[in-house]
Amino acid sequence: MKRWKLYALAVVVFAGAGLGLLYRYLEPARHFEMKTHPVIAAPSVAASTDPPSHSQSLPNDPLAVEASTASASLPAGKPVQPANLNESTAFNTLILGLDTTSGQTARTDVILLAHVVPAEKKVNLISVPRDTRVPLPGIGLTKINHAHFMAEMDGGKKSGTEAAIQAVSDLLQIPVHYYVKTNFSGFVTFIDTIGGIDVDIPKDMWLSMTRTPLEAGSRHLDGLTALAFVRERYSLEDGDFGRQTDHMKVMRAVVQKLLAPEKITELPGLLKQAKKELVDTNLTDSDLISLAWLFKDMKGQDIKYMQIPGKSVIAADPLVRSPLWYWEPDKERLKELVRENLR
Repeated sequence: MKRWKLYALAVVVFAGAGLGLLYRYLEPARHFEMKTHPVIAAPSVAASTDPPSHSQSLPNDPLAVEASTASASLPAGKPVQPANLNESTAFNTLILGLDTTSGQTARTDVILLAHVVPAEKKVNLISVPRDTRVPLPGIGLTKINHAHFMAEMDGGKKSGTEAAIQAVSDLLQIPVHYYVKTNFSGFVTFIDTIGGIDVDIPKDMWLSMTRTPLEAGSRHLDGLTALAFVRERYSLEDGDFGRQTDHMKVMRAVVQKLLAPEKITELPGLLKQAKKELVDTNLTDSDLISLAWLFKDMKGQDIKYMQIPGKSVIAADPLVRSPLWYWEPDKERLKELVRENLR
């Protein structure tokens, strides 16, 4: 055998062995079993007592709204430590997508909570509509995406992150252990860095952001097109709920691209780039790799996707002091959904 072939074989063998050792160390069940998950938010006392709700279900007269909602407000409340937080390796990760480029005060355009069970190779995802009506401390009943915006205006980016995480914890009445926050520019740059993604488009659709059509079939999306795809809701039959389903498609496409055989040797560099483009996260490099491996090995039935049960309403908003469209959660159905899938 020629010398260059021996060298090539040696490289392949050592690379394979190194990858095997890396996977053994970062295998999701093993990796997260060794960790004590931080609790960065737990349901507050105030959130357990709902303020009076003055809303009107569509399609009734949108102007027939009780203005007293504008005066409803809540004290900040203190976090309550939920029971049995560390009895399982399961954990909750919140994904936040901001509706701006860098340097601007932002609302959360994407809110996605992942309940991860590494030992069972299972992930339950619940998408929170950005217009979900929730009580915010010192404000009252308003849209959940106002939590980040108002807190960031008052206390900066860190305060915005904390307020958004707390709002989701209060809504779902579960602890949050990890978070990932990104914005438009970071998302576009990262997708372009990994060479784009391949996504199956079930029906022809119109991308309002770029004012371009996207035909049905398997499509390769660059960063800008991928952003337009995950933001599109106007051309979808089920609007924002259809958009939430598309978020999951993009997440899976990114994982498949990162862990493709030809990308494995580039993974450290891609991971570094990912951390650079992400606005903020408390996940470590090894956490991210382990989660990526978890997603890669999952079948369709291993990932359960859910949406907040509720109804469309028009109600007065305490911030803009006029009626706004909201998604009002069905509290009893939501409690049942959380109990069965997120605990």
